[in-house]
Amino acid sequence: MKTKLSYLSYCCLTSLSLSLFTANANANDVERIIVTGSRISQMDLETASPVTRISAEQIALSGISSVEELLQEVTATAGAAGNATNAYWTSNGYATAQVNLRGLGIKRTSVLLNGRRVVAGGTGANDSVDLNMIPVPLIKQIEILRDGASAIYGADAVAGVVNIITKEDFSGAELSIKAGATQEGDGENQELNLTLGGDFNKGNAVINFNYVNTGSVLQSSRNKCPLTEEDGKLVCFYSGSTIGGRARLADGSEVQFNQHTTGDGNGYEQYSNAENGYNWFEALNSYSPMKRFNVTSLVNYEVNENVQLNTELLYANRRSSQVVTPRSFAKVNVSKDFIYNPTGQDLTLKNRRNVEVEAPEFFQETNTIQANISLQGELQNDWFWQVSYSFGRNTATDGWSYDFDDEKVAQTLDMSQCSTDVGAAIPCGDYFGVGELNKDVIDYVTYRREGTGGNELRSWSASLSGDIMTLPAGELSFAVGVEQRDEKGWRNPDPIAEKNGEEDPISGSYKVREAYGELAIPVFKDRLFAKSVDLDFALRYTDNTTFDSELTYKLGATWRVNDEFMLRGVRSTAFRTPTITELFGGTNTENLITIDPCENASGVILVNCLAAGVPIDFKQDGSTIKTGVGGNPNLQPETADTLTLGLVWEPKFVDDLTFAVDYFDIKIDGAINSVAGSNTLRLCYTDPEKYKAYCDSFTRDEQSHQVSDIKKLPLNAANEHVAGIDFNTTFSSDVAGLNLDVNWDVTRLLKHENQAFADAEVEDLLGKITADRGIYAKWKSSVATSLSSDEWKLTYSIRYIGEAKDENGGGEIGKAVPSMFYHDMQFGYELSDNAKVAIGIDNLFNKKPPYLTSWNDANTDVFTYDTIGRRGYIKFNYQF
Repeated sequence: MKTKLSYLSYCCLTSLSLSLFTANANANDVERIIVTGSRISQMDLETASPVTRISAEQIALSGISSVEELLQEVTATAGAAGNATNAYWTSNGYATAQVNLRGLGIKRTSVLLNGRRVVAGGTGANDSVDLNMIPVPLIKQIEILRDGASAIYGADAVAGVVNIITKEDFSGAELSIKAGATQEGDGENQELNLTLGGDFNKGNAVINFNYVNTGSVLQSSRNKCPLTEEDGKLVCFYSGSTIGGRARLADGSEVQFNQHTTGDGNGYEQYSNAENGYNWFEALNSYSPMKRFNVTSLVNYEVNENVQLNTELLYANRRSSQVVTPRSFAKVNVSKDFIYNPTGQDLTLKNRRNVEVEAPEFFQETNTIQANISLQGELQNDWFWQVSYSFGRNTATDGWSYDFDDEKVAQTLDMSQCSTDVGAAIPCGDYFGVGELNKDVIDYVTYRREGTGGNELRSWSASLSGDIMTLPAGELSFAVGVEQRDEKGWRNPDPIAEKNGEEDPISGSYKVREAYGELAIPVFKDRLFAKSVDLDFALRYTDNTTFDSELTYKLGATWRVNDEFMLRGVRSTAFRTPTITELFGGTNTENLITIDPCENASGVILVNCLAAGVPIDFKQDGSTIKTGVGGNPNLQPETADTLTLGLVWEPKFVDDLTFAVDYFDIKIDGAINSVAGSNTLRLCYTDPEKYKAYCDSFTRDEQSHQVSDIKKLPLNAANEHVAGIDFNTTFSSDVAGLNLDVNWDVTRLLKHENQAFADAEVEDLLGKITADRGIYAKWKSSVATSLSSDEWKLTYSIRYIGEAKDENGGGEIGKAVPSMFYHDMQFGYELSDNAKVAIGIDNLFNKKPPYLTSWNDANTDVFTYDTIGRRGYIKFNYQF
């Protein structure tokens, strides 16, 4: 083939590489390449969009074994994202790993593998790629396009694009082994990676085997108990679902049954959270244990001098599990005449932790396969063409080992159905006190809960690109293409869970047909104050079987003032259709962290809480509320306008120094969002008339006044607006015969606003930390410095997360989180030409996470902060 094609990014504008940006770069010497952000083969230094590039070497120096963890350290990410390291975040299934650019949500970040879409992953009917399917050692580089790109890559590229590029031309054999643990001796992890590759007559083949085993860290090993703030101090508080069980008697009192195995089996007392509550931290993971096995095959074959065949085949198996608190069951009304009822009153039995049952465990197993095949080549006029087909399928099984069938529990508490006879078909259950529940009852009411689900992607595409004609300022280039994508997702819940109304099935599909065109137009060259001026224009037509067709565009410009300065900008539109879960998902139940504003209320909220019948001394019972999440068939696509403006400066008075600054602004209209339970309650009691729809979305118990359930369903909000500035500095130099490299990234968030609907209040998230959406700190920074010789390399990295205020307020301790620094280091040594060893320490100073009023687990924000502390690893690499 006449022209080499590879995936590279505009690295002079990134935080992690300066390798291609030189003052004396000659256009005739620079290879024509494919750039993330454009379909046109062009000079890497000419692109208008800001792209962060992470090379394989930088990935190795980080010591990270997960794509998710790697991307979470990029300053362009914000808010909640992956959950492989956050053991109890349920979006897209436990232990699923994702990325969230600009804090706009995983559904607005497009993830590509070698420039092509990848099947969604998780436990069924999912919204984003599970990054666990991609083995880190096989990655050549990761390119992060930091602006909207729907016109280039289609819907869902609202916040940007993550393009993961694999090593497609490896020759030889490479073995790497890694092992590590925390300083507490837990969280052991091992990784084994083997890559084999070689050239044959007309091509190259690579096969990779990757195994990662991540150990468990119990939350109780880092946090004694869940905390709350009282009188300026942090004190333990506990779950209202208790050992032995609670009940509300007919006279309205709340009682707790015997909690001591040596106590009175029929005893009960007035319920007190401090005395009777359950410390659920003793049965939670802080880090999700996981085993991953990946096999990847890449083959490139030269059919003839003008045609090349490329194939990619990836298989990933993930097995993950988490300990879980003893299960409970739905509240049940029990007659005063029931044989085991010790109170002599009719009662409602509720909130019982069934510790008599073996400790249950969440489990997940996913299998993902992704296959791509493409033919590409050049025509006689040097135009490049490509035809490709992709197939991806993800299937999963998940559930937990012991769950309670609510219907059967009710039967065992009804004397008209149950019996105390030995061997009775329906035994009567003594749920009144710890240790009273016998095996016959347990066997009758429990079952292994298991659901299945999956996702499937079929897509084909054809494209043509090249130079049309030579203009005075350079080549007028184009790219055109067509794509068709068929996607479907499904989720089949456990039949018993479905019968009890805990989970609904999900099934949906859609087809997308798209056509796009792009022009790269050289305008000026070698003018006064304009070494070059270039324009890039892209237009995409999208036809979705579920919604009306849509046009999106991108207009980009680069103005290279001289050898030192370059200005650039991109204006584009984007749109995103609802995902399968957003559109077709039924209502499923999750226990989510929710703050009830009627506790310690003041001002207008207190007035409205009292008017709704909530007493002035109301105390929320526990930190979670049963929340209905799911889909909304009335959703419509959201649209967006994005703007990026950038400046790059490479001063001539210092070699290998580059500064870059980029402003980004993203406005989304009709944004598809789910309002968090805490905000739903707060808005309702701020203005019950204005937010009547929110007040109608939850119910309170008539006697206890606790919120018994709340709905959190997606809707088309009025707008969402995010803006900020990215700064970047890269520097390379020789110091006393050693190589010094510095890469410094900073993101300053200027705006992050949400509006639930027209005329609603504008929710300002700037500088806030939230209960379920992560942090939106004004400042985030990451700097990596490396010093190396021919035989060794020392790397030291510092990550900074700025201070933020709790969106729900709180006491003096929890109403805000301070700024936080994390320090990581690695020392690598070349033992021989073929062998290398590296030793690393993460969270060098064992920084503890800050306490947060609206914590979502571990007394902090698990999306943002390190919850397991200092840890080390050793890695050995051998090539043969």
